[in-house]
Amino acid sequence: MFGTFGTSATSATSGDALAVAGGTPVRTAAFPPWPVFAEDEIEATVRVLRSGRVNYWTGVEGRAFEHEFAAAVGAPYAVALSNGTVALELALQAVGIGPGDEVVVPARTFVATASAVVAVGARPVVADIDLVSQTLTAATVDAVRTPRTRAVIPVHLGGWPAPMAELMSLAARHDLVVVEDCAQAHGARLAGRSVGTLGHVAAWSFCQDKIITTLGEGGAVTTGDEEIWRTVWERKDHGKSFAAVYERTHPPGFRWLHESFGTNARMTEVQAAQGRRALARLPSWSERRRALAAVLDEGLADVPGLRVPVPPSDVRHAYYKYYAFVRPERLAPGWDRDAVMTAIEAEGVPCLQGACAEIYREKAFDGVGRPEHPLPVARELGETSLMLMVHPTLTKREIDDTVEAIRKVMRVAAPE
Repeated sequence: MFGTFGTSATSATSGDALAVAGGTPVRTAAFPPWPVFAEDEIEATVRVLRSGRVNYWTGVEGRAFEHEFAAAVGAPYAVALSNGTVALELALQAVGIGPGDEVVVPARTFVATASAVVAVGARPVVADIDLVSQTLTAATVDAVRTPRTRAVIPVHLGGWPAPMAELMSLAARHDLVVVEDCAQAHGARLAGRSVGTLGHVAAWSFCQDKIITTLGEGGAVTTGDEEIWRTVWERKDHGKSFAAVYERTHPPGFRWLHESFGTNARMTEVQAAQGRRALARLPSWSERRRALAAVLDEGLADVPGLRVPVPPSDVRHAYYKYYAFVRPERLAPGWDRDAVMTAIEAEGVPCLQGACAEIYREKAFDGVGRPEHPLPVARELGETSLMLMVHPTLTKREIDDTVEAIRKVMRVAAPE
């Protein structure tokens, strides 16, 4: 494809040759990384290691993290877990999803959203998504709903909250459970309420580059339902009964605590200790991400050949990542999204295609919930999206360079 650029890979207005065609790149310095751990986070983990109290039962950090995370989200209950995938699995188990059930998941998400459904014995049903928010809507869920549908997992993709009011209304009409996937949405709000409090139960991830990470892995469940909370709490710890552990007296001798079967999905003390310090920074990190995103909004708004969705006033986007979209009908011959992305990268600015837009194309879906026909909006988004960085270690210089690189490339890719 780049062989077709030749002398045409030059801006008509600036005369600057694109870096991909041998020109000078906008920048050569690498972007600052994410995550970066502050000294108090490092000191907290070292303190736990020196104490020798490194798991949930010997220390205090895990329980403190649960209380603080619940308070930060505004949820009555939280359970700290080993990762976000197991958070989804335990959430589904806690609301009774199992063999014979169908669970609606979005086409654009990480595969764990669907694999968690399979792990509990149910069948994922993939639905199309909204062109602007890239999330499920009531209409897209209703289009694939059947008498076997028991639950819906809206994913707040990139930090843009799904339209939870309409999804909860649909769920109420058809007796469905709504399990929020908040893996990319720490700090997101909808009409003033935090994600993770808008459905029946929510799963969170603290993986490597998430808005909050707990030493590279980690997860949580939040809910306002005490029964769901107790079930998740117990199943994450071999089936120990919360009541038996904390609410009953026991005679001398062996304590009988396990009233069901479960697994070990506990978060470690070192993860929780670091996570507590990161959680305290979430408000400032969130403001920083939104401020950087606002610079991109302004700088990219009038770029020919580019679509830049801006959230409505009631949506507080978390900006795990920033998405823009090329307009294929505006591109010059020889250009498509992949060519644009590669050219931006050559200018020294990180640019990716974003989350998998059609998870059902993975081989794992052979015989398991693959739609009969491609989902049109998901396919369009997958072929046009550009994913940009807005993490809080970036400065305005990196964002200005991002704008400059994109404008430089698009002057050639979509000349007016």
